[in-house]
Amino acid sequence: MKSFNFHRFLNVARWDLTVNSQFYTRSALLMLAITCMPVVLYYLYGLLVIPDFMELNKYDNTEGFNTSIALIGFAYLIISSGYMFHNLLTRQGRINELTLPSTNLERFLWHFVVIVFGVQLVYAFGVVLADVLHVLFRLAIPDAEIKSLSYQHFVDSWYIIPSFSDDSRFDIGIHLFIYIMTYCYVRSFSLANAWKYRYNIPWTFFIYFLLQTFVPLFLLFVGIQFITAERMENFLNWISETRPMAWIVGANILALLLYVGIWLLTYRLYCRAQITTKRNP
Repeated sequence: MKSFNFHRFLNVARWDLTVNSQFYTRSALLMLAITCMPVVLYYLYGLLVIPDFMELNKYDNTEGFNTSIALIGFAYLIISSGYMFHNLLTRQGRINELTLPSTNLERFLWHFVVIVFGVQLVYAFGVVLADVLHVLFRLAIPDAEIKSLSYQHFVDSWYIIPSFSDDSRFDIGIHLFIYIMTYCYVRSFSLANAWKYRYNIPWTFFIYFLLQTFVPLFLLFVGIQFITAERMENFLNWISETRPMAWIVGANILALLLYVGIWLLTYRLYCRAQITTKRNP
């Protein structure tokens, strides 16, 4: 088995960026345009249609923009994860990628870099571009307050509480758990893409729909049969009387193991990629 070679890794990157230059360029430009769309549509509609728009928008409220941009970014992460192995979509694409003079690890790491770092970079640039447009539109309103969308989005939205009290550490643990589980959800689409190259995103949503439908029903049935209000109250009191921070740390460790496991299973499935299978004809 060949060891990792950085020169071969760079050759994979050069080949992918050359062959798929239009795909990456169009995807990035589309993402930038969609990210800026909430700002552009809001101000164009207000300035052209609403008579008192300038007077009504002296105060700069960026929460609506940040929410819209965050939802767009989340959708972008999911779709990008679902297209992690886009070269394997067609039979010719599989032949081209799997016959490259490189190892599975080198090819997989390149896809990893594109999805984890490249996608985040495009999204961050889109937020900055939307911020620039936001400032330009605010300058068209006399005596208007101007806030930075980038600052509000990247600092206030993902804040870290600067304190070492037990309550603050508990809050940080909760936020970290939600953050890791969110990325577990996003990376599960890459796992599905390594298993099925075509229509993997709709299939993944369908599987999540089934899980969100039947798992709560199962838990409700089990709860009705075996869990009473008194038992639940005793259980919650037991957790609060022990060490809640230990539970949060344990939950974060399990979430992190799940995240690593998703990537390992994705890599394992990628290494088993073939030119033609029943699942991927």
